[in-house]
Amino acid sequence: MLHASCFMPPRVAIIIVAYNARPYLENCFNSLALVSYPRAALEIIVVDNASTDGTADWLHEHAASATLIRNHENLGFAGGNNVGIRHAFARGAEFVYLLNQDTIVEPDFLNEAVAVAQTDQKIGAAQSFLLLHPDRDRVNSMGNAIHFLGFGYTRGYRMLVSAAEEEIERWRKRDPLLRIAYCSGAGVLLRASALKEIGLFDEELFLYHEDLDLGWRLCLAGYGNVLAPRSVVYHQYEFSRSISKWYWMERNRFLVLAKNYHLATLILILPALIIMEFGLLAFSFRSGWWREKLKGYAYLARPHNWRALLRKRRDVQQRRRVSEREIVRFFTGIVASQEVMNPILRYFANPIFQAYWSIVRRVIFW
Repeated sequence: MLHASCFMPPRVAIIIVAYNARPYLENCFNSLALVSYPRAALEIIVVDNASTDGTADWLHEHAASATLIRNHENLGFAGGNNVGIRHAFARGAEFVYLLNQDTIVEPDFLNEAVAVAQTDQKIGAAQSFLLLHPDRDRVNSMGNAIHFLGFGYTRGYRMLVSAAEEEIERWRKRDPLLRIAYCSGAGVLLRASALKEIGLFDEELFLYHEDLDLGWRLCLAGYGNVLAPRSVVYHQYEFSRSISKWYWMERNRFLVLAKNYHLATLILILPALIIMEFGLLAFSFRSGWWREKLKGYAYLARPHNWRALLRKRRDVQQRRRVSEREIVRFFTGIVASQEVMNPILRYFANPIFQAYWSIVRRVIFW
């Protein structure tokens, strides 16, 4: 716990990207009004992504203490957060805390996250313990996992909180820092100096995989992603059934893999990637999102997109400070997300790709 009377706490900016957020604002801001972090060191920044439901008007009237930035167009999660982060940097923030619009926070959530981040200067990101709302006895995320083929998913989804806390205590004995592959953008504290070194969100990703990409790049630069288990945030999470999300998820998965993997690793995983693509293409026709899948391929087929991607890849690889072997020890060969789990994935794909990854991971020495 931080006490203002003992020392000057670091300046923190809470950044909320809002898009048609009106149904969530009262709960979110009522909880933020009770936050115990010293107000002199705290700024709340709301970036409205051109909402059409009166979000900005409500904020102007009811959240006057927050800094409101109105975008003229929807810049997505990545672009919206970057606007807020740049404003926070200009105001001298030492940390930024990204908070989803559909969340409710415990009063000491920020104190606890900052306390964890300050235990080690190489902690680049500290994720709060995200619980579901209104099912507050269930976990939303206790850190996120990266499948070696680029899929990201939450760890511990819908696990009972009591069971998750027991698992965290066992985990802490193995790893006192509680390191994770990457932090969920729904509730994460980011070190400003680390972001200034590696860059902000890749705005080309727009939404989906942008937090995975950022967490991966932090690791490559030698920073850690960790869980702050006493920093509790409740998330009114709903798995999107929108068909359009598949375009962003599938396209962005390829962009993140192409940017961040070592070239030798990309060659090693290529057979598995091709097999997965045949399976996903067949699944997309069966499930009705084949147009989005083909649209993603069309994006990747354009030469100017590849030129931009290669420039970003060079930049990422030049900032690399950690070996590939060290990075991939946090990756998995299993998809354990309940929202997409089915018998084919559970009994066929997962065992095959887990066996493949267990072999490939041992080959990686670079």
